[in-house]
Order: sequence, then structure tokens, then C-alpha cells
Amino acid sequence: MEGNAGKPATETPRAGRSSWQSELRSWLSNPLLVAVVAALLGSLLIPSITRKWQNHQKALEIQTGLVSEMSQSVSSAVASSRFIAAGLVARSAQAPGAEQQAWNDLYREWTTSGATLGAKLRAYFGPTVASDWQAFNYALTDFVALSAQARPGSGRQAQVAEIYDYRKQLPGVRLSTTQWRQLAQPPTSAGFQNAYAELARGFLARQDELVQQVLSSHVAGF
Repeated sequence: MEGNAGKPATETPRAGRSSWQSELRSWLSNPLLVAVVAALLGSLLIPSITRKWQNHQKALEIQTGLVSEMSQSVSSAVASSRFIAAGLVARSAQAPGAEQQAWNDLYREWTTSGATLGAKLRAYFGPTVASDWQAFNYALTDFVALSAQARPGSGRQAQVAEIYDYRKQLPGVRLSTTQWRQLAQPPTSAGFQNAYAELARGFLARQDELVQQVLSSHVAGF
């Protein structure tokens, strides 16, 4: 008797659960509900996901475009400066004044591209990234200026002093006091060329750091 009395008590919850599950399945399979859910996905969720993906792609395009422009401008400025400082342009050119013209073109191209990149970096990545680039820009401009033949009043000592102040930001650059002094002299000695080559490697290494900074930064507006 006790067993029979307890049996309905154990079966009733199961029957109720089964009925509830059946109703839930029926409700979920309702064509109207399916249509409403599909409409919500189509009008809200999917466009949101698409928008986020498009923003990510646009931000990535901005980053890759800028770092490509940075690398190209810096590499060109460094390589051209070394060619001019080593006298390669003067020896290979036949026209008088070709070296001076090459230096003028180099200086104009670098200062223009450096300023343009600075404006873009500030707009997309904010003041910190832009400030780091600006300090680099100033120092590399001095590096470019040192490739020219020394002239009275050319300000080479001031240019060397400005690069010296930036030296801790140039990976691998370990110049002696004598080498820093040689950089203020005309670019004809072996001492100048050795020190200038080390600076060149330091500027290229610093450029790589700035590129990584841009790639790891958030693009404003995306």
C-alpha cells in the first residue's frame, strides 16, 4: 500500500516536465516566432557584425598604409643620405652641381613626408604616437643635413648635438666622444663614415619600433 501511495507522487513531476518540454518545442517551432527571430537577426545583429568587421578592415588598412609609408620614407632618406655623404652621387654624376641638387631634393622630400606622416599619426593615433614620431623626425632631419659637405656656418655642431640628445632612442648606437666630434666634420674621413653608418642603423631600428607602436595602437574612430 505504501508503495502504491508513493507512485503517483514520483510520476506526476515527470509527466508535467514532459508536457512542458513538448509545449516549448511546439512554441519554438512556431513559424511566426522563427520569422520574428530571423527578422531581428537580419535587421540588428548581422548589420552590427558586418559594421564591426568593416571598421576593423578599415582600421587595418589605415595602419598598414601608414607603416608602409613610414618605412619607405625613412629607408629612402637614410639610404640617400649615406650615398650623398659617401660621395657616390658626386662621383657618378657628370653635371656640375648634381650632388647639391640631389641633397636639396632629398631634404625637401624627407621634411615634406615627415611632416605629412606626423599629421596623419596625430589624427589617427593621438598625441603620444605623434610626439614620438616628431622627435624622431627632428633627429632624422639632422641626420640628413649632416650628409651635405660642411660649409662655414652650416650648423653641423648643433645638428650633431640634437642627435646626441636623441641617442638613447637609437637602438645599438654606441659612439665614442671622438666619433661624435667626427660627425661635425666634413663627411670625407673614415671616422665620419663609420659613425654615420652606425647612426643609420640606429635610425632604421628606431623606425621599426615606431612601426610596431603604430600597429599596436588603436585607430581613432574605429
